[in-house]
Amino acid sequence: MEQEPLQNAEEWAVNTFGAAELGDPRRTDRLLKVASALAANPSASLPHALSTWGETQGAYRFLSDPAFSYEEILLPHWSQVYHEATQDRRTLLLADTTEFDFSTHSALKGLGPMGNSRENIGFSLHTVLAMNPQTQHMLGCLTLEPFLRTLAPVGETKAQRKKRERESQVWERSVKHIGRVPENHQWISVGESGSDVYTFWQTCVDLGYDFVLRIAQDRNVEIPEEQERTALDEKHLKTLARALPALDAHVVSIPAHHHHPKREALLQMRFQEVRVQPPVNGACLRQTEITAWVVRVWEMNPPEGQEPLEWIVLTTLPLTCASDAWEVVQWYGWRWLLEDFHKALKTGCRMEHHNLQTIEAQWRLLAILTPIALRLLVIRQAAQQAEEIPATDVVSPHVLQVVTHLDQRHRALRTAKELWRTIARLGGYLDRKRDGPPGWQTLWKGWMRVMDALEGVRLAALLHPS
Repeated sequence: MEQEPLQNAEEWAVNTFGAAELGDPRRTDRLLKVASALAANPSASLPHALSTWGETQGAYRFLSDPAFSYEEILLPHWSQVYHEATQDRRTLLLADTTEFDFSTHSALKGLGPMGNSRENIGFSLHTVLAMNPQTQHMLGCLTLEPFLRTLAPVGETKAQRKKRERESQVWERSVKHIGRVPENHQWISVGESGSDVYTFWQTCVDLGYDFVLRIAQDRNVEIPEEQERTALDEKHLKTLARALPALDAHVVSIPAHHHHPKREALLQMRFQEVRVQPPVNGACLRQTEITAWVVRVWEMNPPEGQEPLEWIVLTTLPLTCASDAWEVVQWYGWRWLLEDFHKALKTGCRMEHHNLQTIEAQWRLLAILTPIALRLLVIRQAAQQAEEIPATDVVSPHVLQVVTHLDQRHRALRTAKELWRTIARLGGYLDRKRDGPPGWQTLWKGWMRVMDALEGVRLAALLHPS
């Protein structure tokens, strides 16, 4: 995704999807038309985004065509991101699963249950995004897999469950799809508690991945003999982590979440090398232990009315000092970028509002919207990292004139930072002293307002040439 975030939508679509091989060049042409229309207006329905009824019909036929899959649409993007990931020695792979709710779409065929409900229907999506930990630059999507949930049969025994395919195996499939880590590179999977799956850990080891993940199960562990102490006689992972005394402390900024405002928290930290034992009765590829480091971060004195923060994280990265452990904790904290990506798909691109006839058509649309949602996040990242470079290095002089004219203060915009703040204000950002940096929604709304005004200027020049 090494592209200018404010690139023309048609040019962006060609760079992103132009190499797609769908069996017929006319299909690729149609893909570019649909992608450029939605890139220009991500939240629009297909009839609204496309200019004519004929173009809209063509888009529906394209998305319903069984001759190609969503993977073939995304392959050029995946290839670009894979290439970028190989340019850096270390890459984070942020991974998680979300659900899309289509319960109100009665005409959509092929949906599955959501959660444990047989009434709510939709599909699940497992996503892996690549990120450079040094620059915090989002490289793009390395793989994704939409899938349908299967509820456990009533009265299923443990032996029967072990024989059938488990939903958690999507974690293993994701790294298998990406492939073995290239030589002299370090790729680190970062996951929530859903990645606490021993077969996934073993697959990572087999393919050369490291991992950083949040613990869900209190697994059996052993401590290396040279580190045995009377105080560390616990034999379970969570219990051991909570028995360790604090080693270091940091003040960490906690973003606003679930109606709680942004705040500062004093977090204690401790880490310990462990040998995690394979499950006795659970699934595993082979009966071999995994050497890892457990890191516990916890809050001693939370604000009144709030639960104390606690993360128990496991990593295969060797930790030799407190700064190593804090770095791992920071990487785990960056998982919220993946949550923002899913939010961009749902609210920015309104994925759940498109009315298509089949689940396969929805997945082809998802393949088009995935790089578009990432583009929204890249715009926010560019705004947050804007430096004191000339604004004309970011946009053309014509665009700069339009932005300056639309801004109520009509001030000259000299730097990229001033430009982005003004675009955000045009999208509803209040820009008060206590406000945080603008989000992707206000930035995109502001940018669309600029594009609409620029289109008006162009039309006026055509209708009334000088």
